[in-house]
Amino acid sequence: MPTMHSVPGPRATVYQMAYFPPAEYEAAWSHGLLNATSYRRHADYRRETEQALRAMAERGGSGIRVVALDVPDLLAYAQRRGKDPAHRQTRLAYTGWLHETGRAAIDWPPERNGPCWCGSGGKYKKCCGSPAFLGVEPPDPASLILTIELDGVTPRVWRRVAIPSNTPLDRVHLMIQDAMGWQDNHMYVFETDEFTVIDPRSDSDEIPADGKRLVSIAGDRGARFAYVYDFGDAWGHTVTVDEIRPGGPDNVFTVLDGGGACPPEDVGGVAGYQQLLAAYADPASPDHDDAVDILGPDFDPAALRSGEAERAVSGHAAL
Repeated sequence: MPTMHSVPGPRATVYQMAYFPPAEYEAAWSHGLLNATSYRRHADYRRETEQALRAMAERGGSGIRVVALDVPDLLAYAQRRGKDPAHRQTRLAYTGWLHETGRAAIDWPPERNGPCWCGSGGKYKKCCGSPAFLGVEPPDPASLILTIELDGVTPRVWRRVAIPSNTPLDRVHLMIQDAMGWQDNHMYVFETDEFTVIDPRSDSDEIPADGKRLVSIAGDRGARFAYVYDFGDAWGHTVTVDEIRPGGPDNVFTVLDGGGACPPEDVGGVAGYQQLLAAYADPASPDHDDAVDILGPDFDPAALRSGEAERAVSGHAAL
């Protein structure tokens, strides 16, 4: 996944994209700096980088530059800072350090008849800027195995899913909705330490979810991000990357496992749901009958509901 670093300046923000030239890309693989979420062919990686640059420009980004990465220098930087060179956060920090030290970078996009940013020596319009080059759609390189846990709820509500790594986050939202058992009646947001990615229907200035892919927030094993659904009830979910598996013909959204019933919508969030469960379990409560009406006479908060169980057993969810 290409690494973009933004640097606020006195006039405008500079966006600097880190890029491995062909020889350095092979060196990065040999040193274990890349994983299954990265394309193995350099041409596919170049295409992904150009697409990321264009997406940034479409969102109003300006002052975009490309800086070539040097693997030995990256390794030396990581060693000096005591960081893992294979982590995306390290590459982000290294890219920012390159900007601070004035490392030479190439302005993007190049002039139409100018040399391509990738260093091939060819003209941009016939290289990475060519419609024919950009029109190729390689298969998604990896499957991310994620555990999704609903925060603060007892009994525990969780799902384990597989999602193709390059899935746009607006589609990931629908997959989480389907896996958990929500009804997609409200807006949502993804949050990481780096940025916020929000429902495209929002009028917020944050990054829209249809402009980011899952791999941009979940590229390393052990990585975590937050998913919040319904800004009123504020259902928070912690999502953790358990595994990164190579992609293939069966690399599709799959519900692998899970436990706990999804709460009903519009019950007041975690506090409202826990009060509802307490009333449901206590026939003497004045709110018991209302709780039964809302949850149903056979509700078991520790078990998957019938539709959720069917998805977990069948393995696949159609969207």
